[in-house]
Amino acid sequence: MDPVMCVLGLLALVVEGIRCQGVYAPPTVRIIHSGHACNVEEERHTERVYTIREGETLELTCLVTGHPRPQIRWTKTAGSVSDRFQDSSVFNETLHIAKILRTQGGRYYCKAENGLGSPAIKSIRVDVYYLDDPVVTVHQSIGEAKEQFYYERTVFLRCVANSNPPVRYSWHRGREVLTQGSDKGVEIYEPFFTQQGETKILKLKNLRPQDYANYSCIASVRNVCGIPDRSVIFRLTNKTASPSIKLLVEDPIVVNPGQTVSLVCITTGGEPPPVLTWVSANDSLPQRSMVKGGTLTLPAISSDEAGVYSCVASNNVGNPAKKSTTIVVRALKKGRFWITPDPYHNDDNIQIGREVKISCQVEATPPEELTFSWLKNGRALRSSERMVITQTDTDISPGTTNLDIIDLKFTDFGTYTCVAALKGGGIPEISIDVNISSTTDPPTVEPVHTEMRQGLGRPVVMTCRVLRAHPSRVLRFEWLLSNRLLHAGAFDAQRDETEYTIRSLNRDGWGEYTCNVINEAGAGKCTFHVTGKAYAPEFYYDTYSPVWQNRPRVYDFKLQWTQMNPSAVDRIVAYRLGIRQMGQQRWWEQEIPVDGTINKGQLMTHNLTELIKPESYEVRLTPITRFGEGDSTVRIITYSAPINPHLREFHCSFEEEPICMFTQDKNDDFDWTRHSAATRDTKYTPNTGPSGDRSGSKQGFYMYIETSRPRKEGDQARLISPFFNIAPKNPYSITNPPAYCFGFFYHMYGKHIGTLNAFLKQKGQMNSDGPVWSLSGNQGERWKQAKVSVHPTASFQVVLEGVRGPGIEGDIAIDDVTLEEGECRGPLPDRNSTAPRTCVHIWLLCVTLVTTLLEGQR
Repeated sequence: MDPVMCVLGLLALVVEGIRCQGVYAPPTVRIIHSGHACNVEEERHTERVYTIREGETLELTCLVTGHPRPQIRWTKTAGSVSDRFQDSSVFNETLHIAKILRTQGGRYYCKAENGLGSPAIKSIRVDVYYLDDPVVTVHQSIGEAKEQFYYERTVFLRCVANSNPPVRYSWHRGREVLTQGSDKGVEIYEPFFTQQGETKILKLKNLRPQDYANYSCIASVRNVCGIPDRSVIFRLTNKTASPSIKLLVEDPIVVNPGQTVSLVCITTGGEPPPVLTWVSANDSLPQRSMVKGGTLTLPAISSDEAGVYSCVASNNVGNPAKKSTTIVVRALKKGRFWITPDPYHNDDNIQIGREVKISCQVEATPPEELTFSWLKNGRALRSSERMVITQTDTDISPGTTNLDIIDLKFTDFGTYTCVAALKGGGIPEISIDVNISSTTDPPTVEPVHTEMRQGLGRPVVMTCRVLRAHPSRVLRFEWLLSNRLLHAGAFDAQRDETEYTIRSLNRDGWGEYTCNVINEAGAGKCTFHVTGKAYAPEFYYDTYSPVWQNRPRVYDFKLQWTQMNPSAVDRIVAYRLGIRQMGQQRWWEQEIPVDGTINKGQLMTHNLTELIKPESYEVRLTPITRFGEGDSTVRIITYSAPINPHLREFHCSFEEEPICMFTQDKNDDFDWTRHSAATRDTKYTPNTGPSGDRSGSKQGFYMYIETSRPRKEGDQARLISPFFNIAPKNPYSITNPPAYCFGFFYHMYGKHIGTLNAFLKQKGQMNSDGPVWSLSGNQGERWKQAKVSVHPTASFQVVLEGVRGPGIEGDIAIDDVTLEEGECRGPLPDRNSTAPRTCVHIWLLCVTLVTTLLEGQR
């Protein structure tokens, strides 16, 4: 087929699709990370796991497409209001959490929606790694008496540390490493989990003189994410004892607010000397509190600071000692009242001749000191046959008093006051006012305010609806335009709404219309703003490569947009375009004329030229009709050089400790080692391994497998690259999967050299049947380069596997790992390599030819 005709046919189909269907498209979404993770891996081919160390910065970006521009929301769940992080959702493309906490690990969702189709949702699981300082506690038990003066004493040392991943422990006595079976008097239990974390127990049976020593517990997580080991030391002596304390205060302590309260706690025993701390029932002491030694001082105490306070003594021997006291702060808190029957819920007046009960409830501390009194219109009210005052039993319902009015009369209308006080004074009284009267209810209407957009010559119907009013039988209405009366009347008893119609809108009809609904209690107001203002345009963000290079110092931008609800008002005759350089005040404006009627979803285009590199610009677009200017839309244009955002070129020489986000496989037999010849141990195995990095520098770093003992033949070490995203597919053509050239330098010197393999690992797919490159045996004392073309169909990783040979002279090294777009060029792979040959598909040639022809037409 003629390539030019093929291109023209495809373009015709694309243009026809845009003309018929517009450019509205539902959202798509994918998540990329900033690359600061310790590891990004796939679990069971369905879940992305992003590993990060506590305190590092988490940065995830949500890339979306779709038009209108989708709204983006990050949540900790799939969209429910529960478990949202930071008490709210994040509404932008990038989720940034500085100094991430362990509690912030979990699954994060990015949701994009623009009203077309179902929302697009992607997720990623974040695993936060950490290791806390271990804590050693000592417990002992004394057995039954054997003979007269002998007791068997058994001591347990418990080591606890919080960590992720699970911690590994080791015990030391002095410089001696303790292991199970190394000492008959020592027994080490397997770790088990408690609420405090994973626990390791060292048991000292029948305590001996040599058991009095320094014990250290070392906690480790295999140095993942660069987390170093942590340790703690405990000295065990024949005087070691659990703490005991005494509290020199009364219980409870009753005080008035504003007083200063001091609580004193002393230690009466314990070795090592116990540390005293104060805690409250709320787990945190008041902000103004002061602690000095064993004394806690609460200056100018408030009712919020009342509660139980405890002195805790701990020296990590046995259980902590704890003594508590209760502080009671005398207080009155304003409560609530209610009326039976309740006129607000029954929508009725309190009627003459019926019984009415007013209840008043107040919170008092202490409740037994509470007293009540009642006032009517400011005067003291005493209990009588028609007005009965009762106070409920404090043991049943504390803090409540009732006023029963029997046979309500017109003279009973007024203001009733409930006054609460504490016996003994010192606390101000509080009062609650209750008004008993014949009530009315002003009308409640809808809509309170609404905007109505309409073109000239078209009808406009405005409706004001009554939701509630009392009395409803005396309702009337009036319609006004800018305070000019248009129409008035009384409500029909069968209707709860009134309408006003403009048969044919003219210029004088634009403005604010008001409908007042009135009864004797007041008025409710509906407001309608009638306008011919056009809706805002919608910028189209999904243009492929919207920024292109025109001349060395300037660039052009292809501005594209659609119009929201173009037929709602008069025809749009032009757009006013405003543009200004970021950081400057001056706007440049021009009009873009519009020929004909704009259809919904129609894509409009305007080229912005002579933009200065690399400046950014603010663009404002405003539609214009016979009414005048409509709503504006603003966007920022930022210059960016035309690049492939998915993968350009990857190069890693292992010079930095993070080793370019490569990770060690957790399921292999041992790990690759990062080294340089300048720092390598002088006792290393001779006659194998490199004497410098690939460039010959003894200070340069490389990765190698150490094959000395305890390694044995066949053991494997695998190094896994970060994930690479492939370029997106072209929806209007059929192409082969993109090609990438994977290259690296290898050093395989020694008579016991095993095998070096390279694998391709793709997202969502099982591991491949075999390596894409493999080489075995001694290759001489020099660095060589390997290259192999790979054709992934999804996000992928490359895996380098070193296999130990039959002896210790089998160190294999790698350096300068690269990944570039396109097929491999230059030197062919080693002849002993088993990498498969690459076939070039005829479609790749066709696509290349079509691309060349299109470039020639620009």
